[in-house]
This record gives sequence, C-alpha cells and structure tokens, in this order.
Amino acid sequence: MPNFQLMRRKFQTAGVTHAIFLSLPVTLFAVFYVYPIISTFNLSLHSWDGFSPTPKYVGLQNYVALLHQSRFFHALLNNISWLVFLMLGPTSLGLLLAALLDRGMKGESVFRVIFFLPFTIPAVAVAAIWRWMYEPTNGLLTTILRSVGLGGLAQNWLGDPSIVNFALMGSMMWWTTGFAFLVFFAGLRNIPVEYIEAARIEGATPWQVFWKVSFPLLWPSTIVVLGMAAVDAMRLFDIVWAMTNGGPAYASEVLATQMYDTAFGRFEMGRASAISVYLLVIAGFIIMPYIYQLAKRVQDSEAE
Repeated sequence: MPNFQLMRRKFQTAGVTHAIFLSLPVTLFAVFYVYPIISTFNLSLHSWDGFSPTPKYVGLQNYVALLHQSRFFHALLNNISWLVFLMLGPTSLGLLLAALLDRGMKGESVFRVIFFLPFTIPAVAVAAIWRWMYEPTNGLLTTILRSVGLGGLAQNWLGDPSIVNFALMGSMMWWTTGFAFLVFFAGLRNIPVEYIEAARIEGATPWQVFWKVSFPLLWPSTIVVLGMAAVDAMRLFDIVWAMTNGGPAYASEVLATQMYDTAFGRFEMGRASAISVYLLVIAGFIIMPYIYQLAKRVQDSEAE
C-alpha cells in the first residue's frame, strides 16, 4: 500500500508539472489563434465601418451578399488557379533542378546558391524587381524582346487583364522554386546509395533509376512541398498586392486582397470578416486532407 501511494503521488506531481509547462503555450494559442477566429466570425455577423461605436448586427447577410457578387467568385477562381499552378509549376521545376544537380554537375555548390537565392528575398523586394522587369516601355523583358527583333511580342504585362495572372505566376515561379529545389535536393541526398547502385547493376538507365527508385522514395519531400504550395495558394497576398493591387479591373484579385480592399478601402469590416471566414473554410477543405494523409503515413512508418 505505501508503494502504491508513493507512485500515486509521483503521478500527481508529474501531472501538475506537465500542466504548468503546457499552460503557457495553450494560453498563447488561445489568445493569438482561437480568440481571433472567434472574434472574426462574430464581426462577420455585423455591419461595421471601423469607426462607429457599436457594430450593427445583420446575421448572415454578409455571407449571402458575397455569394451574389461575381467579384467574390472571380477571386475564388484565381485562388484555385494559383493552387494548381503552385502545386505543379515550382514543384516540377524544383524537382527537375534537384535531379539535374544530384547527378554530380560541376559547380554544384554555386548552382545551389543560385537556385535558392531568390527564395531568401522578401516578397516586397521581389515585387519591385518584377514590376521593373514588366514595365511596358523600358522594362527588362520588353528591352530584351526588342533587342532580338521580337518587339511585337512586348505587352503591357501587368496592365492587360488577359495576361496579368500569367505575369504574376512567372515572378512567383522565380521566387518559390528555390524552396522546392532545396527540399527535393535534400531528399535525393538522403536516399541510400545502395538502392541506386543496385538499380544500376541491374542495367537501369538514369531515367529508370530516377523514376522507379529515387522518385518513389521522395514522397516525404513531395508531401512537404505540395503542402506548403497549398498553404501559399490560400494565403497569397503580398506579391499580388505589391505588384497590381488586385488589378487591373480586379483581374488578378484573390480572396486575401479582396478582403484587404473591402476592409481598408471600403471600410466594410463585417463583409471583410465574412471573406476571411470563407477563406478559412475553403483552406480547411483543401489542407485538412493533406494533414490527414501526412499523419497517416507517419503513423504507418512508425508501425513498420
């Protein structure tokens, strides 16, 4: 009996200690994550200009009004386009660059720096660089096209609604490919050499070695890259706002820029909060399956 009481006291003491150490992160999570979400949802049920002393309760009116706005659905469609692009474009190019560099190319360390360096540049600086490159009169891209006799292909890259999103995606490709490259390159270097050598002894070509040996073993790296791409597509704001402000004529607008413009341009805080709630729900539907699959794979790997 005394031993049982001693063990019980030890467990109680350990429980109190764990609770003390967990109290701070739980409190921070509740204050900086849970409370803002609840507060935003509450504000989305009101009409408020940001200055009136008391918001006016309107229920679900803000949500219904957004569903009747073509501008809202256009921004949502742009987010979906960005999701597809970020999951395919920078991911594929990063994998290609990593595979090429993994073959022992000369000057590997220099190329690694060149490929990853753009990702270290702040978004606002990237936007400034590419706004200069896309300047329709004397920008770098227009100048290069004219110098090679293709001046007729020069466009108002950021002023034409039909091509502005492609121009933005080009700058995003340059900026974010370095992250995918680094993750895939690290994944390739972590593949056991024995697997590669065994495939080569069996007579596999370099393409067969990559496709049938290296690529399947890159699944953990692929999960990370695709997950970050999905998150970036949903929270996309800085590049679009800094380069076009969502224009021209809302052509490049995404949900985050629409939310910002609605809140601080039109002073419709309630409707802007409704947009943020919609964005949270949509992001949850897109990202939660990824988190589920990741957790499942980690659990399966631990079981093995």
